[in-house]
Amino acid sequence: MSILPIVFSEEVRSALNEGRAILALESTVISHGLPYPLSIEVLNELESVTRANGVVPATICLLDGKCLVGMQERDKERFIDKMQDEGLSKIALRDIPMAISQKKSGGTTVSATMLLAHKAGIKVFATGGIGGVHRNWQDSKDISMDIKALEDIPVIVVCAGAKAILDIPATLETLESKSIPVYGWQTDEFPSFYSRESGLKVERIDDLDSLAQSFILQTAITELRRGMLLANPIPKESEIPFERIQLLIEDALKSAKGISGKELTPFLLDALAHISDGESVQANIALLKNNVHLGSLLARKLSQLS
Repeated sequence: MSILPIVFSEEVRSALNEGRAILALESTVISHGLPYPLSIEVLNELESVTRANGVVPATICLLDGKCLVGMQERDKERFIDKMQDEGLSKIALRDIPMAISQKKSGGTTVSATMLLAHKAGIKVFATGGIGGVHRNWQDSKDISMDIKALEDIPVIVVCAGAKAILDIPATLETLESKSIPVYGWQTDEFPSFYSRESGLKVERIDDLDSLAQSFILQTAITELRRGMLLANPIPKESEIPFERIQLLIEDALKSAKGISGKELTPFLLDALAHISDGESVQANIALLKNNVHLGSLLARKLSQLS
């Protein structure tokens, strides 16, 4: 039995008891990814997209040291109050034990959300983009815990590739070295968050049956108990062309001197929003909805096969 203080929403608990499909969502979209009140509006839209596909959304966060799997309206109100009054922590995999012991509240990153989803029995998680190997990693050794989570935790992560601010070739090489399966949804090119392309090849998959069956087989093999990455390109009408976003990222990086670790990504995303006059924010919202839609279909398919 898990000693984690997990609190299920009524909706998620009912779905677990009845064996219905559930999709995990992260809470950093509220705490660090998007400005308030847009952030809570987007979260509600993502949960609506999930329900419209016949799947139960399980937004995951920490609130007063409790691990919430599924946020009810009162939880969202409390979360927002804390964000405005005292600020919220950004909680990654390694931070969970101390956050619980200190009764902290915060948004869970990809790595933390994967762990809590797995502990709750949820197999599919939709996010924006994963963290990975940062630029100039040779000097900083800055590699996201998301990769460690994918190496160790059997959850399928649906994303729009790795965040564009990263060293994407090094990120893909690292995923391969860890034997983490990476598939492109109806594409043979790894998407780069804001853009549908990166110039890097990935194994293409065109049907969810194959993916779901592959995951079931993978988790049945003890020595390959790890995650799986499904890279879903941003809708074409919402993308920012690869060459253009790279120039914007270079401008954002110039203003990030002295900032590192878990603070770097939120800073760069905020800088990009200003430099692009909000275009990056709109692209981010579009890819989130796209990933949640696909994640919902995958969760439903996996539920049918399990």
